[in-house]
Amino acid sequence: MAEGIFKKIKNISHFKVKSAGTNVFPDIPPTPEAISVMREENIDISRHKATQLTKKLIDSADYIFTMTNYHLKYVLKLNPEKHDKIFLLKKFAIDQKTRNNNGESNDDDEISDPIGKGIEFYRIVAEELKENLIRIISKIIKENK
Repeated sequence: MAEGIFKKIKNISHFKVKSAGTNVFPDIPPTPEAISVMREENIDISRHKATQLTKKLIDSADYIFTMTNYHLKYVLKLNPEKHDKIFLLKKFAIDQKTRNNNGESNDDDEISDPIGKGIEFYRIVAEELKENLIRIISKIIKENK
């Protein structure tokens, strides 16, 4: 959902957006709930396929945003030398000064995984993603001017 929302927020052709998971079965499609909620936002993610995060993907990225502290720790462990470009999505969106990811964040800084929950929870997560991605895009554009 995050990739689809990011791409829709702003037509930013100079950004390449790629989502990847920390523990996925490659090529699995999104859940029916995710597809439905994104369709409500006029975003088609039905052809999306899951991709496993790799060191190579981390190396090629300018920014890596994770949803939870668990994901953040996983990514930092996978490629610790890239710590300066790995961020907890919600924390980065809220706090411009958050540039060091070695500290702990609380649960309020996380975006919950909606898998296994009802469609209304998917809507809540989609809205939370949208709000935070709007802030992130604005910050990235300012940083790169």
